[in-house]
Amino acid sequence: LWLDNYAEQQQELRDRIVAAQNLLPSVELDYNLRIKISEVCSRLDVDGLRGDIVTNRAAKAYAAYDNRTKVTVEDIATIITLCLRHRLRKDPLESIDSGDKVSKVFNEIFEIEE
Repeated sequence: LWLDNYAEQQQELRDRIVAAQNLLPSVELDYNLRIKISEVCSRLDVDGLRGDIVTNRAAKAYAAYDNRTKVTVEDIATIITLCLRHRLRKDPLESIDSGDKVSKVFNEIFEIEE
């Protein structure tokens, strides 16, 4: 059966997710990284705190999924567009894609060369 071909991969994925869930309470996000995430949200004019909260939680979950207890800038870079892109106000006159806009502001604030 087709399902049987993927049973082992599915079990590995299940095990990895359970391990990440168990590790998650131990994952730390440095204060300076949290401040920079807030700066990105502020610069992008994201409403409220939800963008900050979701990005912080997603970065920690991503680090846990990768079996680490410390969030890195690379973790944040991986998830921030997914967390914020849909939270931006749409400006019909804006020519830049919202995902590109998030990446551009992220790179400026985190001082990453494009």
